[in-house]
Amino acid sequence: MTTIFSVLDVEKTYQVGLGPRAGLFKPRAPRLLKALNGVRLEVAEGDSIALVGESGSGKSTLVRLMLGLEAASDGRVLYRNADINSFDEQARRQFSRDVAFIYQDARGSMNPRMKIRDVLAEPLLLHGLCTESEADQRVLDLLAKVGLSADMAWRYPAELSGGQVRRVAVARALAAEPKVIIADESVAGLDVSVQAQLLNLLRKLCREMGLTLVFITHDLGVASYLCRRVAVMYLGRIVEEGSTEDILHQPRHPYTRGLMRAFPSFGRPLTASLKGEIPSPIDLPRGCRFASRCQDARDECRELDPVLTSDGQTRRVACLFPLTYSATVQEGGAQHVATGSPVAMAPAAVAR
Repeated sequence: MTTIFSVLDVEKTYQVGLGPRAGLFKPRAPRLLKALNGVRLEVAEGDSIALVGESGSGKSTLVRLMLGLEAASDGRVLYRNADINSFDEQARRQFSRDVAFIYQDARGSMNPRMKIRDVLAEPLLLHGLCTESEADQRVLDLLAKVGLSADMAWRYPAELSGGQVRRVAVARALAAEPKVIIADESVAGLDVSVQAQLLNLLRKLCREMGLTLVFITHDLGVASYLCRRVAVMYLGRIVEEGSTEDILHQPRHPYTRGLMRAFPSFGRPLTASLKGEIPSPIDLPRGCRFASRCQDARDECRELDPVLTSDGQTRRVACLFPLTYSATVQEGGAQHVATGSPVAMAPAAVAR
């Protein structure tokens, strides 16, 4: 398959202030926050991948670099084998048409003084996809595609419900006929029924139009329903990547297992499996950055920093002692007994 995005050992560092004074006459050195640290990822044409992790894991920062909104401090982000930061004006314009972004705050991303008709017509006219006289019909077609009635075109964003404004955001993303859609928590904060409608809509559109999807989410259930692959991020790194089915049924990184246990599921108590404080990205610990919260950590984990390595098949994991599985038990949902660790259970809600 053709590779659309290649993220090559990308790092992103921000200066967040000054550290303690080194001496009476020595200036204070700037303090650096490592939002991304050596991220490597490939997204193929027609693929769907979910970026999963806690707040502060670097998901949104990675997406901003993939969109070309910020430049990497080190490493490169390639779109169709071309460095995004080296695009000329024409290439940048084509990229902005090929790659559409659905904001988490859909209502806030729209001009409150513009009617929905104008919100959707803007990208059509900007990219020369139709004339002004043809715009009204194209807008009505877009609204119909996302399941909204024609009268929505003459309303303002403030007049729409949360579900309706999210559908408009999807329609705006589709307006320029993109090849890739990147969505940042685009179903978060909605009622469960509305969330299901939007997920079904996105899934249907991606399949019918052959779109490539990069989806940021905290919800493993959403990831399993919408995406074929999952990349789990922790403190600026991808710690596990593979097919959705493999990762949710047999997580190999202890952090992935902890996220799954924290996911609500019928028939079992909800426990806080990820204990301890998340290390500061300004002062990262030596060795594995997850060791202070890992119940399986060993002495080597506090000394050696694991790299993301392939298992020879479709899974990549950054752990010195990845989880292994010696037996499988079926009980309502898929459960797998990991050697040396308690049962790691995939939520029943994510079963395909």
